[in-house]
Amino acid sequence: MEEGAADPQKQRPELRAHPRYTVDEAASLLLIKHNATVPCRVVDISLTGCRLRSGERFLPGIQTRVEISFKVHGLVFRFNGVAQWTDDHYTVGIRFVDVTSRRRDELAEILTEVGAEEATKAQKLLAEEWAAEEVAAKETARLELDEARLHQAPHNEPSDEIVLANPLFSPQLEPKHLPKPVEAALAPVKAPEPQAARVFSQTETLQKEGPRAEEPAKKGKRERRTQSRHEVDTSAVIHLINVGSRLTGRILDLSVGGCHIRTDDRFPVGIYIRVETEFRLEGLPFRLGGVIQAIHNPHNVGIRFLDMSERKREYVEQLIEEIEEMRARRKQPEPGYSIK
Repeated sequence: MEEGAADPQKQRPELRAHPRYTVDEAASLLLIKHNATVPCRVVDISLTGCRLRSGERFLPGIQTRVEISFKVHGLVFRFNGVAQWTDDHYTVGIRFVDVTSRRRDELAEILTEVGAEEATKAQKLLAEEWAAEEVAAKETARLELDEARLHQAPHNEPSDEIVLANPLFSPQLEPKHLPKPVEAALAPVKAPEPQAARVFSQTETLQKEGPRAEEPAKKGKRERRTQSRHEVDTSAVIHLINVGSRLTGRILDLSVGGCHIRTDDRFPVGIYIRVETEFRLEGLPFRLGGVIQAIHNPHNVGIRFLDMSERKREYVEQLIEEIEEMRARRKQPEPGYSIK
């Protein structure tokens, strides 16, 4: 064990099947064999185990039965477990055993909230890093531009022609002896052109050159959807793959590329999370893999479908066409009646 402490990553490959979340919560580890309690802290946790760090050196031993008690987001958990590894006698990995399905679901719900907080913090940190990089890039460009202007600025050479201290107010200095900035300052200022003359000049130019091409409209929000959305109203289930939980809701609109779902409960995670969407359309069941593309508000999310087979794509396209045809027929007036 002491030899493994030198490089625990080489001795202990990553075998976890569930994502681990970083936390910092007080915990109590009971060594059942020795009937001794060790105060420690939970530094990361998953659905199947956790990692503990103690303030004092101890050696629980591999495959030792333990009992771990801790609190996450105000909810208290007490699990039986087995010590899987220890590296420096201050850190130990625990695998949970004999966990009931109810407690597992409660832990999964808490970990979903922890994962959402981590995603929010990561997005905020990334935005701050991008903003700092942009400011640094602008400052570097400004310094480079100032340096280039400094090297390109002409050096004033001595002249034998003028000896007056104030050439602006000396009538004896001819314009040819004036420095260029002074000569430009003494040049007569052109009177502003009247508004009517400018309008006439623009009209005359338009008649000579012909009408200009219309300027493109201001760019608004770019529509990135390549398929049209169609309104539907059917129940759906969102499966959060990484945390093993599910959310119920209803599909509000659907296309071949994705859908918009209103969830019954508050959506707990951020964007770019892998999910599976399960729903029935015209009696046919579908379960499509995808990713959270947008979160409009805590109860409305946009999902982009991924890895859809050609057969499922054809089914979805055909069903959407049938739904639109049925709606179009309903809007048409019945025969024998005229709408005035």
